[in-house]
Amino acid sequence: MKYISELLKGVIIGVANILPGISGGMLAITMGVYDTILHAVTQLFKEPVKSIRTLLPYGIGAVAGIVFLSLAFEYLFHTYPLQTKLAFLGLIGGGLPTLFRKSFSREHKDRKKGILTAVITCGVVILITVVAETVIASGRNSGGMSTLSGASYLTSGKYWVVILFLVGLLAAGTMIVPGVSGSMIMMMLGFYEPILQTNNACIRALSAMDFQGLFYYILVLLPYFTGMALGVFFFAKIVEGLLIRHECQMYRVIIGLVFSSPFVILWDIPWQGVKVYELMGGISLALLGYVAADLLGGEG
Repeated sequence: MKYISELLKGVIIGVANILPGISGGMLAITMGVYDTILHAVTQLFKEPVKSIRTLLPYGIGAVAGIVFLSLAFEYLFHTYPLQTKLAFLGLIGGGLPTLFRKSFSREHKDRKKGILTAVITCGVVILITVVAETVIASGRNSGGMSTLSGASYLTSGKYWVVILFLVGLLAAGTMIVPGVSGSMIMMMLGFYEPILQTNNACIRALSAMDFQGLFYYILVLLPYFTGMALGVFFFAKIVEGLLIRHECQMYRVIIGLVFSSPFVILWDIPWQGVKVYELMGGISLALLGYVAADLLGGEG
């Protein structure tokens, strides 16, 4: 049962990493597995057997979520954006009770300082989101977006291998740092849709038994995933060090990130066109997500 729970958590984290505005690291925290995964990553070479045993179910779940559910969630995200986003908001909000216990328990006397930290973090994230989304919108409106898509776009530059490697490093940082949406950063840089399209092209090639096409798409994505793999170890060391030295303050920062999540995730929803039944359905899914996060959470 524990293994199945870990697989499900991995699936949720994997899917979250491909949805714009949603942080896989944040969901790992709300489900109570962030510290466990982070420690296993940083100790992989010192305790390989133990670390692999810990990471395996989460890794299998995450890969399964990305490979088998990316097409489904790509459809849900575009067809039912409000309901899908509210469901993930519920999952994120479900971790708040645990975060408050870790940050504002009785032994922590500097509560005013903690509240200020959370408020400042929330404000900074909202400001960054406004700037980021403005940049994305201006890029779309200016007509400067390339007409190429997928693998053709990714390999169009002279130094595409180096660029994809660096993008992978950046993506790893957004996966490790809670509250930062890697997909949103990828959208800012213009790599989100081409990478998602190439990933989905891999899935379609595999289902059609087109091994030549599958090999080509894997080669295209290889620099990206290489950079991501190396970046995970680098950023995990940094974040784990911060959690060890400044655990309470780090969780207060994360609380600020959680409270900024509704603004970040629901930023681009066209509210004037939202129907009442859509909103009610989304709120119901958010409540279900909250309950699911509580049930999946590793802490009481």
